[in-house]
Amino acid sequence: MNSSRIFTEPKIETLKMGNKGPYLILGFFLLMIPVANAGLFNSGDITLSVDQKDYYFMVGEDAIIPLHIENTYGKEINGVLTYTYTQEINRGGMHMSYSNSQSTTFSVKKGKTTQNLNFGTSDNPATLEVDLKFVYTEKEPRVVNLEGIRIHFVTDESQKKNQPGGKSASSERYSPPQQSSQQNPFSQMQKQIDEMMRRSQQPQNPREALQNNQMTQDSSALKREIENQIKKQQEMKREFREKLFQNPELQKEHQELLNQGYNLTDADFNPISNDTGSFELRYQNLKGEKASISGEMNNGKIENLKKDTPEMRRELLNKLQQNKKFKEYQKQLQKGGYSQQDIEISYEKEKTIIKVNYANRENETATIKAEVVNNTIKNVELQMVEKEKQDYWWILLVLLVLLLAALGYFAYKRFGKKSKPKLEVKKKSEKPFDYRSESIRLIEKSKRLFEQKRYKDAYGTAAQGLRLFLSYENRLNKEITNDEIINFLREHKKEYKEAKECFDLCSLVEFAKYKANKEDFDRIIEKAKKIIEGDK
Repeated sequence: MNSSRIFTEPKIETLKMGNKGPYLILGFFLLMIPVANAGLFNSGDITLSVDQKDYYFMVGEDAIIPLHIENTYGKEINGVLTYTYTQEINRGGMHMSYSNSQSTTFSVKKGKTTQNLNFGTSDNPATLEVDLKFVYTEKEPRVVNLEGIRIHFVTDESQKKNQPGGKSASSERYSPPQQSSQQNPFSQMQKQIDEMMRRSQQPQNPREALQNNQMTQDSSALKREIENQIKKQQEMKREFREKLFQNPELQKEHQELLNQGYNLTDADFNPISNDTGSFELRYQNLKGEKASISGEMNNGKIENLKKDTPEMRRELLNKLQQNKKFKEYQKQLQKGGYSQQDIEISYEKEKTIIKVNYANRENETATIKAEVVNNTIKNVELQMVEKEKQDYWWILLVLLVLLLAALGYFAYKRFGKKSKPKLEVKKKSEKPFDYRSESIRLIEKSKRLFEQKRYKDAYGTAAQGLRLFLSYENRLNKEITNDEIINFLREHKKEYKEAKECFDLCSLVEFAKYKANKEDFDRIIEKAKKIIEGDK
């Protein structure tokens, strides 16, 4: 139930390597420093350059490298900047290598500019080798490749060997990988994903284990054991990807996005076994527009395959705006002083949900909700929340309570008899429902059921415990299905993938589609307890 995450979008983070062992969190951000504009040449070009081939920094110091850019097109050029880094670490007699690649949309102003690249810092000596690539389109696809920039983190000033002698690179014609009619689309996509995995895959579990290990004489045995575990997991993920990419429908959707100018930039694989799990492929074009293909594979068969593109979203909205009922509701809201706020689009197994949200000056809200089934608009309805009616209801309720209290007071004064003081019996206040403890109780019960070999009941009870916690934690406070809670988390931009993995595997076992085993069950219990106890 481990997920494979590759090629994340660049974020502002910091590279750290703790005392117990190496780990890498590489940040990438750009600080723009304008420099005097250069004269324009007759023919346009973009040149990237750095002042040195090797840069030396003290451990703990930010590795900031000025990147000089010359744009002679006479206008701003937009494109995609990709950097690939490789880190070599020698520690405790062991050699480790980590690679990663990330991309971001990037604008180059005309003339000469300098932009600072910050590659973070390190707590231990290390060496990074960085390659930069800028891809853009100006009459034709162009690329600038600036490779072989080395960053050294050292512990002593005397180790710094900064010397002049930089590197530069100009643009050249860029030929994106094209799939010929004779090539197998599965092979092309598999090769692309494998390359992304090779660049970005970092052995998380071995790294954490090696951090806590003192590199004693048996470290090589520990390393072999960890490597075997990782190899087994990677083999499962590789087989999952191979089975996934053999699907003709997925190949067709992938190729259509490539033909529309999208490039595969990111992917999530969440295999439960080598032929069962979920996936999402993410794409981006040179305009920065994003698209995705997602779905699930169950016993080698792809289910619930969905493609999402800006073009599809615009088409859905155009269809909705042509719907007669939608026009009536929209006209009604506009007459009532409502204005459109935002649009939400979500995907379920058999349908797409569109919500167009409105509000007025009194902060009363309304939503026009529609379903799209087989590319047809259905079930258009208007949902309104009127603030005034709610306010009147509460006012009436408060007045009624005050009236009853006053009547009770006067009745007591007039008819009540004084009596001997009696021992006051304190009424126990009802304790709030401790949903966290109840969820943990169900998780522990599922473990006992598994030990009794009541596997179906064990998986069902584990799912019930996790479902109960998520329902009350998100203030739904009611019995809810797995799909309903996952859709709620996804719509509200909350973490849902680990919970979905647990629910999916539990459902497979409950419906006899998957054979129970202790390793998978223990992972479910571990993930469920982590979710339930995570906010303590």
